[in-house]
Amino acid sequence: MMSREGQLEILPKATVSKALVVFVVATGILAALASMLVIDIGIKRHYMVLLMWTPGLGALIACKAAGIPLSSLGWGWGKARWHAAAYLTPLLYGLTAYSILWGTGLATAIDPKFIEEAGYHLGLVGWSENATLLMAIFIFAVVGMTWHLASGLGEEIGWRGFLTPALMRFFSLPVASLITGLMWALWHVPIILYTKYNAGPNDLGIQIANFTLLCVGISMIMGYLRVKSGSLWTGAVMHAAHNIFILSLFERITLKYEGTWRYAGEFGVLLPLVVALFALYVLLRAYREGLTGSPKQREDAA
Repeated sequence: MMSREGQLEILPKATVSKALVVFVVATGILAALASMLVIDIGIKRHYMVLLMWTPGLGALIACKAAGIPLSSLGWGWGKARWHAAAYLTPLLYGLTAYSILWGTGLATAIDPKFIEEAGYHLGLVGWSENATLLMAIFIFAVVGMTWHLASGLGEEIGWRGFLTPALMRFFSLPVASLITGLMWALWHVPIILYTKYNAGPNDLGIQIANFTLLCVGISMIMGYLRVKSGSLWTGAVMHAAHNIFILSLFERITLKYEGTWRYAGEFGVLLPLVVALFALYVLLRAYREGLTGSPKQREDAA
């Protein structure tokens, strides 16, 4: 459980309110500028990382403006069990969603093109298909954590390091996580609408709705882990693991058909629904543990 010393939840409401306003304004301006670069130049790795760091920079600016110590953002590591949960949860909900996808015939595993491209880019020419697949999974899931953790940290300093705990000064954990998830989804909307960060040009409204449900569900899980661990690193680990398992592995190894996009990935309906079920389980667990009360109830129970 997070330490109460320097915790955003116990700072004066006026201080936290000021920080929240500054965070929204600073993050909005920085994200707009970074999004324009991504929209103009395209989804290039370095510009996407620049965009991903705008919530973190917004949080640092907000803390500085409101006189909030940066230590309140949750830099401590906490217990390893929560980081293990953060890493494994995307694997579990991804495996569940894609197993349904493959099992119902809406898509097929494994796309031979993935093995061919992975073998080429990883220098595995001459390896068997099975060996190439296993090595690719290892490289993405283990070695790839370095890159994805560094990029995901930029978002998580803002979303789970600052925003969720700050909102919990005024709201319950579920409500704070809901607001964070909605803001997180909104932050993505410009690149969903104006770049190829989507499942194609059709039904973008439905895609955004699915993606919003996904963001809210993940935010609920991350919010719980943030409270239990007292660490923003659980958010960074889960963010990185999601990008690895969903975007780098499950999406790429899946052979898709004409209508698969309606069900697969972050913009299809299946993964968000599975994540929502995982989030419901986490919220029920949080309720049983007394973590879902109002700020006043939590303060009385502390």
